[in-house]
Amino acid sequence: MDLDEALRCLAEADGNRRRPELCAGPYLAVAYGEGLELDVSRLRAQGAEEFAAGRAASVYDALDLLAVDVVAATGDTVEELLERLEEDGPMDDGAPLTGIVSHRRRFLALLLLGFGGPMEMITARFEQDPYLGDALTDLPGARFVLLASADPPNQDFAFGVLDLGGGGGH
Repeated sequence: MDLDEALRCLAEADGNRRRPELCAGPYLAVAYGEGLELDVSRLRAQGAEEFAAGRAASVYDALDLLAVDVVAATGDTVEELLERLEEDGPMDDGAPLTGIVSHRRRFLALLLLGFGGPMEMITARFEQDPYLGDALTDLPGARFVLLASADPPNQDFAFGVLDLGGGGGH
């Protein structure tokens, strides 16, 4: 999933316009970063069956789990985080954020857009991502639907959504 598609999903979730092909889970939300509940190291320690915190029925639900986890890991409110990102540069309500109203989803969208640090949407060769690439080894048969990764080694942060089989995904 590329950046435009990820932003479209966030807007669709806010507008209650979920596409059926993205609701045919199971999906798994995974992340890499300090303080994240969905950190891939927990997946490795607990095993896929026990890693219930990241399980979702749809891509939309998985994105929501990631948004909640990333906000919680900061120790700040989502409003404080949005304010801080606004200080980094102007956040107009232009095309990329159109339809994304939820503060948590908006925060996730801004992270994807590079506010708070450079992020890259990985669309191929997922296994080469330094943060989450090994998740595919831990979950045979799974595939990334979305993978956003910060520039190593400056930001040690990534998050993604895995299709565990059965999802239509992209």
